[in-house]
Amino acid sequence: MSEQAVTFDFRDDAPCGADRVRWGKDVHLDGHPLMDRLARLLPAPAADLMEIATAVYAADRLAARDHGDAYQLGWSRRLRLHVPVRQPDRWERLRESLAELLSWLTDDEWDLHFHSSGQACSPLGNAQGYLFPAVPPQAHVALFSGGLDSAAGLAIDLATRPTVDVIAVRVVTNGRMAHGQETVLGYFGERVHDCPFQVHLASGRSRESSQRTRGFLFLSAGVATALTARKSVLRVYENGIGAVNLPLVESQRGSQAPHAVHPRTLVMMEKLATSLNGGSCFRIELPHLWSTKAELLRQAPQTMVGAYTSSMSCDHAFASRIQGALQCGTCTSCILRRQSVLASGLSQLDARRTYRRDLSSMPRRYTLDASLWQAHRISRALSSTDPWSAFVQEFPQVLDVPGVESESGRSAILRLYGQYCAEWRSLTARLGVDMSKWGLEGAAAA
Repeated sequence: MSEQAVTFDFRDDAPCGADRVRWGKDVHLDGHPLMDRLARLLPAPAADLMEIATAVYAADRLAARDHGDAYQLGWSRRLRLHVPVRQPDRWERLRESLAELLSWLTDDEWDLHFHSSGQACSPLGNAQGYLFPAVPPQAHVALFSGGLDSAAGLAIDLATRPTVDVIAVRVVTNGRMAHGQETVLGYFGERVHDCPFQVHLASGRSRESSQRTRGFLFLSAGVATALTARKSVLRVYENGIGAVNLPLVESQRGSQAPHAVHPRTLVMMEKLATSLNGGSCFRIELPHLWSTKAELLRQAPQTMVGAYTSSMSCDHAFASRIQGALQCGTCTSCILRRQSVLASGLSQLDARRTYRRDLSSMPRRYTLDASLWQAHRISRALSSTDPWSAFVQEFPQVLDVPGVESESGRSAILRLYGQYCAEWRSLTARLGVDMSKWGLEGAAAA
């Protein structure tokens, strides 16, 4: 960890010498499209949360990690933030729990200071008043990323809840992302109400690409929207393998395997949202936690194939900022998408999707090799005489999943990963993988 804290001050009257970050110039946050859709102003706790999340995201992008440190000691940082808020006393009470959540997400040490915004200009202020709500009162709130899981999860909710509309909350960080998300949402019709937040840094300011606070930013957008719509439930569409996100290789430590929508993250975020909701219980639901991505796709109504094929799963495609850019085909998210589409028996979902690289012809397939090595390690553990103990020994991170202390929780985890390995086993030949050259024949037979 770096010895000296990097300070970012978001106050208009930041003292000289501070690394001042200016709203509207260095970092941009616009929630007016959401307020126009809901025909409501953001209440103070919701507006504060979204501005804090944007400040945290900006600091995360502005402070570089030491990626060249062979011992990974430079991965962690010390970050000090000064953020103006409407309710400083409330946030001082929440400071430690918020810092704990951010540390879990990033492996960084967060020193948070909240100051009264007073009459200062707020990025979510100066909105007009509204007379009538524009969204049906029975609508529920869900995060929408534009990825395959969010498209499939949204389609399942609309099909299984035919009388309920959905407020789809999304965070837009560039035009490429906006276009991709809007294309997918266009397939869903009038029962889906698009509520975007726009967040971006000034061109050339970003110094760090890992973006481990993106999950906090997206979840904050969902919670802020729910509080504004006077709802106490937020739904998150993500499969269990992606949510738990066990490290692919042993050298991945802590948040190097991202925790964006990890069940523990959602529990911590629920506690924060409950405090902002006046103490009334706030729930964040992860309805597909115990399904693999392939199982999620098999549940999804096939009438919405256009939405699925238009979705974007790649870790890099939205970052390219170029409309029409192809998915890379080889990042971990692309590999999980390709594996799940084939394993689900719904290969037509990617029939019109072209990836930049073909897995079977690549001379170096680091991410595929890492995924298969992980599957082998899981299979080896699940095939032992004591599967749970072997699994925990191989992947101690599984103990971070709330509920695994119970027999039912352990059984659900073991079933989930057993199914995941069975899907890989059925696909190795189709992907052109020769397991014998690795000395990993056991993975193919797991």
